[in-house]
Amino acid sequence: MRGAVYVAYGEAARSEAVASIASLREHNDLPVFCISDIKLDIEIDGCCIGFPGGKGARWAKLQAEAFVQDWDQFVYIDADTRIRTDITAGFDILDDGWDIAMTPSANQDDDAFWHIGDDEMSAMINEIGNPYPLQLQCGMMFVKRNERTEELYAAWRDEWLRWRDQDQAAFIRALHQCPVKLWLLGRPWNGGAVIAHRFGAIRGRA
Repeated sequence: MRGAVYVAYGEAARSEAVASIASLREHNDLPVFCISDIKLDIEIDGCCIGFPGGKGARWAKLQAEAFVQDWDQFVYIDADTRIRTDITAGFDILDDGWDIAMTPSANQDDDAFWHIGDDEMSAMINEIGNPYPLQLQCGMMFVKRNERTEELYAAWRDEWLRWRDQDQAAFIRALHQCPVKLWLLGRPWNGGAVIAHRFGAIRGRA
């Protein structure tokens, strides 16, 4: 079974999620699960309201695979997105033997991980032994549920808890510890013609 997972904490995120889910349904027949602080103003197939832990939306995001254990595959989608077409090809990649399909960030080399603190950046460089690791955009991820991805998500949670801030650097450190079969999608899948990404919309900057 396949489905889509969203996280929506706060009024702006809930509004964006409602619009994103509506756009998803225009082109795709997928069940939707949302982790949120308050019920969304749209009918969905499953939800968790007020996920405990007091760590906010990013911590909730890192629980995605645990909430959809009945699904063989899922796509995590940020709330501030608009789905423009059929996204079945992303699931087809998982069917071909890949564990995760996602898009590299537009920020690479000297601009990579600009959003994390110096301590976290230094730790990441020292631990993975690469001053310019590929930054991956975790706002849209096709995931196959299996032992490898479950281990990756567990490591991702552990790594995020070290700084409790952004999630992308924590993901790269977790991926270094728990490698998976990862397919890189092109930019149209996260910020383009397939899935448009309204970066900053939830923070009121779009």
